[in-house]
Amino acid sequence: MYVFQMLLGVFLLNTVIGAPTDSSSTNPKVVCYYGSWSVYRNGIGKFDVENIDVNLCTHIIYTFAGLDESTSMIKVLDPWNDLPDNWGKNAYGRFTGLKAQNPELKTLLAIGGWNEGSMKYSKMATDPEKRAVFIQSAVELLLKHNFDGLDMDWEYPALRGAYLKTKTTSVFY
Repeated sequence: MYVFQMLLGVFLLNTVIGAPTDSSSTNPKVVCYYGSWSVYRNGIGKFDVENIDVNLCTHIIYTFAGLDESTSMIKVLDPWNDLPDNWGKNAYGRFTGLKAQNPELKTLLAIGGWNEGSMKYSKMATDPEKRAVFIQSAVELLLKHNFDGLDMDWEYPALRGAYLKTKTTSVFY
């Protein structure tokens, strides 16, 4: 089932954003997401970094990192799986290492997702100092682990307990 969902997602993304818009476009973008929690599935549902077909997608996105609400810094959500420290599985390194098999491949790290909620992202985004802390920490993490970019999966701005701050008031939804 997971493979079908992934292929359907790839097809839809390719159709929507990757299809050439004119005759001069020859390099469509195919963006694929990798759910890092899939390593914890049993049986044929288990899907590890090494199972990724590096020639299927032009961009692959590792999901998810999180946001530390107290510091506004990006944080690793599953250190044992994601990092090499303390005998960890180093999925970040293995994921970005896939570029050795396909040098044209772009690897990105996604932050957010449904489980992260929205409020802490709203608080960070509305405060220039917190934004600066977030940006600096995100750049450092991306460079440290050789990611090519960051995907903000903020679900959803102004919803799910989030707020928008204006010059005179805060509006809660």
